[in-house]
Amino acid sequence: MTRRRSTYHHGDLPRALRAAARRLVAEHGPEGFTLREAARDVGVSHAAAYRHFADKRALLAAVCEDGYRALAATLRAANRRRPTDDAATRIRRLAAAFVRFALDDPPRFHLMFGPRLNLDGRFPSLDAATDETLAAVVAEMEHGMATGRLRAARPVDLAIGFWTMVQGYADMVLRRRIKVRSRTMAMAYLERLLAPLLDGMQAPRR
Repeated sequence: MTRRRSTYHHGDLPRALRAAARRLVAEHGPEGFTLREAARDVGVSHAAAYRHFADKRALLAAVCEDGYRALAATLRAANRRRPTDDAATRIRRLAAAFVRFALDDPPRFHLMFGPRLNLDGRFPSLDAATDETLAAVVAEMEHGMATGRLRAARPVDLAIGFWTMVQGYADMVLRRRIKVRSRTMAMAYLERLLAPLLDGMQAPRR
């Protein structure tokens, strides 16, 4: 089916190209289109697209950067309205926010957590966005330790342990390695799997 060209003219071309890339990734996967096709989707020449992105990898890196910044904002917002809740409740809420983010847009999630686009260090802003997301989780672990609810440990180690679990769970649900009948069931099963992790993270009772 032939795609109708966008009515884009002279607005924020980098943003429009990132949006086009997200649509094309959802339809064809990250390998299924070119930067020239993204430009065609927006309705501009490929020369105009190359003025903002040197190649398709640069465009995909920008999409991932947007995704990580959105995920960081989602995680920071998860507990903002309930600052006094206990650490276990806050971590469960953080996990739910992470998994919902994945379920809301599986193609973007798979792009973000698929083959790394910045192994050569070409996109420092992408690494900065990834670090921003990890920092949101680290801050939550620091909060739990400061209140005496989480065991003494390196906050980053607790954060990476948490991240490994929720990212892996979301990926396995999306790939049907863990089969659940609905989104509601996916979130309920997440709660069950979090229980032993939370038991290990909490400070011993005195």
